[in-house]
Amino acid sequence: MRVTHKISLVALMLFSSSTFAAPIDGVVSEPFKVDNEVICLKEIQQQMTPYLKSFEEEKGVKYKFIVKSGLSYQEMAGLRLEVKRIDGGLNDHIADMDYYWVQERGSMCQPAYLILDRTEK
Repeated sequence: MRVTHKISLVALMLFSSSTFAAPIDGVVSEPFKVDNEVICLKEIQQQMTPYLKSFEEEKGVKYKFIVKSGLSYQEMAGLRLEVKRIDGGLNDHIADMDYYWVQERGSMCQPAYLILDRTEK
């Protein structure tokens, strides 16, 4: 039996509620980098790893976040990511993620909108 988990969330509500939102289609672009580091990638990893681990039944789970592209939508910037589980010699695709933040300086990297697709392939 094939199990499908598809989640579209307003990221500001991610940890406090289960409000669901419709997917949005951002414009694909190059991710913004400073000194060869993708902006907001570390913050996304820190925010999302505990959430993803909540789906796991074992300890010591590790993930790799792979940047597929940058995104923009209205006044938001973002990243399109692929998430792989890499502990124990694994290289398993576990999710696709579109992560958006408002481009204002005080809002940089703070989630504004998130589309997380955990569809098993």
